Amino acid sequence: MKRTFAWSMALTLALLLTACGGAATPEAPATPVHIAFFVPWTEDVWYVAAIAGAQERAEALGVTLDVYDAGYAVETQIQQFDTALASEPDAIVLSSVDPAAMVPSVERAHEAGIIVVDYDRPLRATTALDALLILDTPGIGTQGGQAIVDYLTEKYGEPRGTVIRVFGDLADTWVTDISTGWDPLMAQYPNITVLEATSGPWEPEQAAANVEQLLVTNPDVDAIFLDSDWLGSGVTAYLESGGYGKIGEENHIFYVGVGGMPQALEYIREGWMDLTINNPVPDFAGAAIAVAYTLVQGEALPTEWVEEGRPWSPAAITNAVPTADLPYAGPLLNMQNFIVNADNVDDPTLWGNLVAEE
Repeated sequence: MKRTFAWSMALTLALLLTACGGAATPEAPATPVHIAFFVPWTEDVWYVAAIAGAQERAEALGVTLDVYDAGYAVETQIQQFDTALASEPDAIVLSSVDPAAMVPSVERAHEAGIIVVDYDRPLRATTALDALLILDTPGIGTQGGQAIVDYLTEKYGEPRGTVIRVFGDLADTWVTDISTGWDPLMAQYPNITVLEATSGPWEPEQAAANVEQLLVTNPDVDAIFLDSDWLGSGVTAYLESGGYGKIGEENHIFYVGVGGMPQALEYIREGWMDLTINNPVPDFAGAAIAVAYTLVQGEALPTEWVEEGRPWSPAAITNAVPTADLPYAGPLLNMQNFIVNADNVDDPTLWGNLVAEE
């Protein structure tokens, strides 16, 4: 998913490393474990937070961590992967620019006896992975859709009305996975009309233009759902300039985001956005490091990943269900997202607030 938000990486990392709490971790071995950690790019504040979470956990475990930023270029990430392999790490923790393109690289690492843990962008087209971590993306579609259904039911006494779903890149697995939760839920409510606004390759301007057009031609729209908070800048500006109301005011459109990005938290504080479905980014990346560390030690993963005090804890670990096209059948850690609204938007542990403090 492209969740771009330009930021000062170095200072943000420093902030997050001091502010993010971590779960209790085992003692580090005499010889440090060496892990290579990959992100698609660091112009995306989501991945800046992921690096911070990975570094914080690596430090706690005594892990030597090499971080690779591909700059959103597939060929760069493949070359970086080759560089990492040459350094003979104990494990690789990967989020791919293009998961399909990274399959040969992952298989070479597996053949070399290197543990490979995939996170964020599911790479299921190979059996060479040792573990896969996901953020229950279908659950995002279900959570967001159910919040809208509940709102419409309260508004009209029954689940009916008109909703705009603002899509991200239609080729992105983040979008297709959200749809696997959203579509079956909405299909249960034939009196809810879902209009579609596209954004091309995650372009906020295109998303805003298409939402504006739909609002002009469909003045009875009740709710908007974004596939990512990143798409909300132009949409929010149009709601404000177009005479729409804030929460509690007339002509308010129920507005749901995804991600927990800093700007979405501001939209909630200002009264434009009702809620965002928060991704626990630093914890997620930190768990990926800890999972890789556990596997390097030759230890089996538990059936639950527990970190006391975290809203997502416990996270279930099951075996992935393989298909003919997606044969991965190994451990799958499914970390839940959670809703942020006016009641908890100022929680200092939210990654969007940690970044915004910078």
